[in-house]
Amino acid sequence: MQYVAIATFPRDRKVTQEVVSRRRSYVYPADFKNTKSFLDVQGGRAVIHFETDTAESIQRYTADWPELVFDIFPVVPAEKGWEFYLESKP
Repeated sequence: MQYVAIATFPRDRKVTQEVVSRRRSYVYPADFKNTKSFLDVQGGRAVIHFETDTAESIQRYTADWPELVFDIFPVVPAEKGWEFYLESKP
């Protein structure tokens, strides 16, 4: 299944440099595929599009980045996206 994660972290220069440095050499869990990711150039946010079939790999990935706070959303096919959005509204 595909997911989008929005990770936030303090807009501190030291934390941003640490995240960028670790991101370059990070080894993902075996069944976790990072298809595309973006780091906000102003700091404080990252967007990650990934694929995995297990909750354990998501838990391991998020545990490896304790300084980040994650909001994770499942990706739905475009033709079903609007219906999914309407059903989720209160």
